Amino acid sequence: MSSVRTPLDAENEPTLTELFDALADERRRRILDAVERADPRLPVALLANALAPDDADEDDVRTLRVSLVHSHLPRLDDVGLLSYDRDDRVVSSTPTTTRALSVVDAGREVPR
Repeated sequence: MSSVRTPLDAENEPTLTELFDALADERRRRILDAVERADPRLPVALLANALAPDDADEDDVRTLRVSLVHSHLPRLDDVGLLSYDRDDRVVSSTPTTTRALSVVDAGREVPR
């Protein structure tokens, strides 16, 4: 039996703990935002360029791309917050992406 979650299957939605764990990292929240605004399939290389600071050099972008491929994208894909095609190295949003970003937006509005 597979443990892969599909965002279209309500029984396989991420738990609140999985959702908040995945969203705890600011880079992951920025990834979701970039993926949501992108064309249907966003190459990882373009995602890394979009997330890199303006003053980043090639080594910085390469390091960012490695962290995306080995850490952030698999984690977000595992909980269904985006779809990551490891073979083609592209990401795309899912219905859960939009809902997760709604949670993030709501959290920004909470008074501190």
